Amino acid sequence: MILSSSPLQLLAANDFLIPVAVIVGAAVLFLIVRAAVRGTIALRKRTIAAWQQSSEELGISFAIPSLFRGYLMEGRVAGFQVKVHTYTQSSGENSSTYTDFRVSFPGSLDMGLKLTRELALVSGIAKFFGAQDILSGDEVFDTTFVIKGTEPDDVIGFLTDDIRRQLIELQQAQKGMGIVVTDIDISVTQGGVVRDGDAIITLVTSLTRVALALSGHLGSPEDLA
Repeated sequence: MILSSSPLQLLAANDFLIPVAVIVGAAVLFLIVRAAVRGTIALRKRTIAAWQQSSEELGISFAIPSLFRGYLMEGRVAGFQVKVHTYTQSSGENSSTYTDFRVSFPGSLDMGLKLTRELALVSGIAKFFGAQDILSGDEVFDTTFVIKGTEPDDVIGFLTDDIRRQLIELQQAQKGMGIVVTDIDISVTQGGVVRDGDAIITLVTSLTRVALALSGHLGSPEDLA
């Protein structure tokens, strides 16, 4: 009976095959690395082009990112100060990159407001230890967001039907990522680097529209530009 030899046995029996195998392995590895590098470079170029295009359409500045600096565009849109940037958070050996969209109000709302997406587990734990949310009386809104503020009555009066509707619509469009509203700004953070220029424009436009609903009583943002 003839037993077939394994590749390792063949190499051991034929010393001249070892250098050939090493060369072939190195060549394959080189091709894989080169393809990965080319893919990364191509993706970076497409991302830069998307951010450049969206910044031009929004009328704000964008600086080409370096290898050690994330993407950043900022400026005024509809009179509001807008900032879109990427950042990386590390946890042990792992790290995650996010894209943050932020629109600042022309002044402070002065209510100690903190409105965030309702997370059932986190909210349940907080309530167990005595933390209380402000309830607007709108069941859909109250199950969508956690509301905090120094003067509950002022916050409830501030959250009009139109504001609640716009915030819910904005949240529903975020595909699971939460929006945050404070006294000074409204923001949305999305996982990864956003590479779609049209998506950047759409979200910034939506945020500035909601920012106007939230801070319009403070005065016209165009007058403060």
